[in-house]
Amino acid sequence: RLEGGKMNEKTKEDLVEVIQVAGKEQLFYRSMPIQVALIRGTKVDEYGNMTLEKEGVYLETLHIAQAAKNSGGIVIAQAEQVVKHGSLNVREIEIPGMLVDYIVKAEQEDHKMNAGVQYEPSYTGEAVIPVEQIKPMKMSPRKIISKRCAMELERNTIINLGIGMPEGVAAVALEEGISDWTTMTIEAGSVGGVPGSGTNLGGATNVEVIIGHPN
Repeated sequence: RLEGGKMNEKTKEDLVEVIQVAGKEQLFYRSMPIQVALIRGTKVDEYGNMTLEKEGVYLETLHIAQAAKNSGGIVIAQAEQVVKHGSLNVREIEIPGMLVDYIVKAEQEDHKMNAGVQYEPSYTGEAVIPVEQIKPMKMSPRKIISKRCAMELERNTIINLGIGMPEGVAAVALEEGISDWTTMTIEAGSVGGVPGSGTNLGGATNVEVIIGHPN
């Protein structure tokens, strides 16, 4: 209302404005043109149909592609394998080929699951590992804060963890046995399991469900 989303004096154009709709004040955000969308997956066929089975999180992959096409932009899909059309299980296809304009087959070193690992099967449901293999969080002021936060967790609750300090709560909850009676989730789309931290944040060890970020 006061500054229109502008950060400083050099920013001239309002990003948001207050308008009247049916007699009520609403915030109006103008749409932004999208020229190019870059998405990634596991396998893509010759028509652009793409699967995400080795992705630890789905994020907004489908929605980004839809938004780009709706804006008249192009969609570039990167995958680790390019396969023949008709060879993919249709139930595993998350991105329909009609949304994809260009296909890029990535080299292994350019297609890491995240900044921390090349590929971790426990982040995709391909494997379930003993939780004892997860390294405990080192003692630090950060861990002390996380332990205090974990004391507020109640039985049979759903916990949504954000980036930064909250990620330590998952590690502490595992150490204290609290994760056995709560469900940890990450906004990126992983549900259940033990959420990762640092460069592995977003995925979860022994994840139970993976949904899209907007869901």
